[in-house]
Amino acid sequence: MLKQTYNRKLAESVWWNLLLLTVGGSIQAICLQCISPQHEFLATGLMGMSLLAHFVTDQLSVSVWYFLFSVPLFIVGRFCVSKRFLLYTLYGTCVTTIAGSIYNHFGYVVPVENELYAAVLGGVLLGTGGGIMLRSLGSGGALDIISVTLRNRWNIAIGQFSLCVNLVVFSLGYLMGYDFDRVMASIIMIFINSRMMETVLGMFNHRKLVLIISDRGEEVAEAIMVSEPFGVTMMRGKGAYLGNNKEILMTVTNNMALKRLENLVFSVDPHALYIVENTFYVAGGQFSRN
Repeated sequence: MLKQTYNRKLAESVWWNLLLLTVGGSIQAICLQCISPQHEFLATGLMGMSLLAHFVTDQLSVSVWYFLFSVPLFIVGRFCVSKRFLLYTLYGTCVTTIAGSIYNHFGYVVPVENELYAAVLGGVLLGTGGGIMLRSLGSGGALDIISVTLRNRWNIAIGQFSLCVNLVVFSLGYLMGYDFDRVMASIIMIFINSRMMETVLGMFNHRKLVLIISDRGEEVAEAIMVSEPFGVTMMRGKGAYLGNNKEILMTVTNNMALKRLENLVFSVDPHALYIVENTFYVAGGQFSRN
């Protein structure tokens, strides 16, 4: 219980969230500054929309268009997400911008000449950085405000929403005269980005759902609660063939504790039935909702 309380306090602490945003933003900036410009990949998200708006109107700079697109998203976010999330997101945006400026100042370029390899590496870096930032209480940019709102209200995956938005941006870019090969390379990059982002987000929430069917369920449950940090739910059941009363125990654990739990169960009841299922998302109780 003390470990669970410590983990929750750590997840909500300011310094931990700033660390995640700093690391994630610095990783994303490598793709945005040190890979994409050298291969002329189309920018993603709001930056891509800003480039297209500048290309069509030729009236305002890309930075001004980015600001104009960001303002309404932050206003919407004020009512749809918390003030804390907005402030952390603002910090994350600043980190990505400053890190990119530092890389540009020192002239650092990732030495990948092949366009396909560059798209793969860029997608991995972009998705990893974005996933790390979304593991915090903030995000990396204004468009993420909409992504998080859709996930919280309708369980729409963040990576899928990002992929759809960027496919629209890239399609418009091609219709407006961008080179087809670079559009395709950009689509590969953003597809890998979306998958990598979902992987980074999901790897912290993947758990194992364990069902234990035993004639000595109460003894097994007591042994688990004494030895392990997670709880157990007990249900009553009956065998269909012999009609014997059974206890069905349900608990959620992780890969590291799975074998240890199995050994514990069979040490109490060698005839128990031990069932393990993958579960993608677990929230509430002893598990964080981040």
